[in-house]
Amino acid sequence: MKTELKFKGSRDYLHSTDFYTWLSTAVCDENQIVTKLIFKQLIHRQCEVLLGQGAVGVEENIVGAVQFLDKNTRESISGVIVETATPVDESYPFDEDALVKDAEIVASQQQITASCRNNCTTVELVVALTKKLHNTLFSLNKGKWLVGQLNFSDELPIVYESVSIKTTRMMQNKFSINDVIIDGKRFGTVQFIVGE
Repeated sequence: MKTELKFKGSRDYLHSTDFYTWLSTAVCDENQIVTKLIFKQLIHRQCEVLLGQGAVGVEENIVGAVQFLDKNTRESISGVIVETATPVDESYPFDEDALVKDAEIVASQQQITASCRNNCTTVELVVALTKKLHNTLFSLNKGKWLVGQLNFSDELPIVYESVSIKTTRMMQNKFSINDVIIDGKRFGTVQFIVGE
């Protein structure tokens, strides 16, 4: 399974949310959900997802990992994301700041909340909120906050009232774990790391 992703906005790397959406829609079977998505580095070229034992001989090109859960059988399937030589040829407009401009930050609780947005996917709002929270409360002198890992216990809803992100662990202002709460229910975590 090979990606045909585009760069998001002005980025020169492929975005975590586009991987999540592609995996959820193009790779998952009807009863599967993406429960874990790990990124080892920024990804600049198209990728291939290899499931099970298919990663032999490509170890040096592995840039991430994914785990799927079958909602009926509760069986997990793991795979790796391998960067290929195929370039990314296109980009598409994306205004991340517009998604979170009305979000409310409660600094004492290390939490940010926004109402439902219908101009983006739920995972796009989750990541944009996490980024705004980090850039506001945990600003950096060097590098930038990036998605290191997405962990979800359930399928993210398309229709909802509000999304909240709460930082539960911050380690040396370089790594964080953040709860994802949608309409009061915890759906998992987003881990952010500092990258260049």
